[in-house]
Amino acid sequence: MEFLLGGASSMCAVLFTNPLDVLKTRQQLEGELIAKQNLKTRSYKGIRQSIITVIRTDGFRGLQKGLPAALLFQFSMNSVRLGTYQTVDNLGWTKSTKHPSLTPLLSILWGGCAGLVSATASCPFYVVKTQLQAVTSGSYTARFQHRHSGTLSAFVNIYTQSGIRGLFRGYPASVARLVVGSAAEMASFSVCKSILLRYEVFQESIVLTALASSTVAGFFTSVLMSPCDVVTTRMTNQAVSASGKGLLYTNIFDCFLKIYRSEGIHGYYKGFVPMYLRVAPHTMLNLTFWEFFKGLYEQYGRQRNRI
Repeated sequence: MEFLLGGASSMCAVLFTNPLDVLKTRQQLEGELIAKQNLKTRSYKGIRQSIITVIRTDGFRGLQKGLPAALLFQFSMNSVRLGTYQTVDNLGWTKSTKHPSLTPLLSILWGGCAGLVSATASCPFYVVKTQLQAVTSGSYTARFQHRHSGTLSAFVNIYTQSGIRGLFRGYPASVARLVVGSAAEMASFSVCKSILLRYEVFQESIVLTALASSTVAGFFTSVLMSPCDVVTTRMTNQAVSASGKGLLYTNIFDCFLKIYRSEGIHGYYKGFVPMYLRVAPHTMLNLTFWEFFKGLYEQYGRQRNRI
């Protein structure tokens, strides 16, 4: 049940945050491996201009591009991630009663492990989601666009061209992204939640505690995860040869190095604003829905036991 609750909460959250994910993807791919001073025109500069560009080229529906794949990605990722973390938390492995100072480290460890498992389960959906979000009918500055007609078409096209390997393109970067992001999110959420629950006002409201804790978690997640997120997007969306090998980046280290050489540190934080605006409320909504669903399930369990 922990896995189902985690997946359901993330699907509710992504309905609200997918437009920001589209903007983030477009910004991360614009001016790929081009130095900032050499990028003369930008179609996705800032949130306002990015929204206008998407609407002009793809209509209002463009803001929800890749939504079916995003829903599948979020369910597969967070059902495993939150379910795994909740399971080990129920077993008491995320806390140390003998050495309380080790509790934050245990939260980071198990948060990272949950991220590793979820990256494996969700990688194919992330590949499809990114490639669909990158496609636009207007002029575009990205190096490559994969022309899929829909989610199912994307899975078929990728598998036909590159096999299972194609569905796991950028897997090492995806693992790094989710391990860092999950460790930061779950650890900061757990620590903040434990601190807030010392106060009566938070003890009386599950939603208020979750909102406050997830706001802090979203900030740390955004700052730490952004470089890995950019690299994952770039590796996932790059053009491939007939044999399915990437034509621009050979591996995660090559991608990190090429971005730094061409775009500097700035390249690692492209799309940071829409990413933060997405991650913070998504984390807030996701973890709040998660806490709410868990509360309902626990209430249902208590009522069933009374019967």
